[in-house]
Amino acid sequence: MKYIKITFLFSFIVFSLTSSSAQEITSFHSMWGEHFYQDKEKLSWKEINTIMTESRASEMYWQKSKKQMFGGLIAGTANLGSAIWYLVNENDDKDTTAPIVSFAGTAIIGSIFYHLAMKNKKQAILEYNDSLDKSTSFRLRPTSNENGIGLALKF
Repeated sequence: MKYIKITFLFSFIVFSLTSSSAQEITSFHSMWGEHFYQDKEKLSWKEINTIMTESRASEMYWQKSKKQMFGGLIAGTANLGSAIWYLVNENDDKDTTAPIVSFAGTAIIGSIFYHLAMKNKKQAILEYNDSLDKSTSFRLRPTSNENGIGLALKF
């Protein structure tokens, strides 16, 4: 009887260790930016940065996204500057062609950077989620049949 309890306890521990795996990350866009969730729990930016370093491919896309967001921030700042330039020229009755062209150009460049950053961020999350499926090619599952209770390898 003692051996059956020990065997059952060992089987339970092995089963719980092999069946636990990391959860996929989901991303939701809102008015104030993106929110990341893992298993119904909201992740902070620090946590998501740490998680993205677990997979080499996702880390590459994540770092690329961060650089492109920085480029978009620079273009957005230039866009704000050209808007102020336009307002000053408009107020002083000066030519406004150059500020309008500058405003349009920085807006297009900023939106391109933002779009590419979101694309790479999405790709990073997809790569991370794909890497979860490839972690093991087998799982231990409890089984019971006419021969008794035990563990079976499922491929």
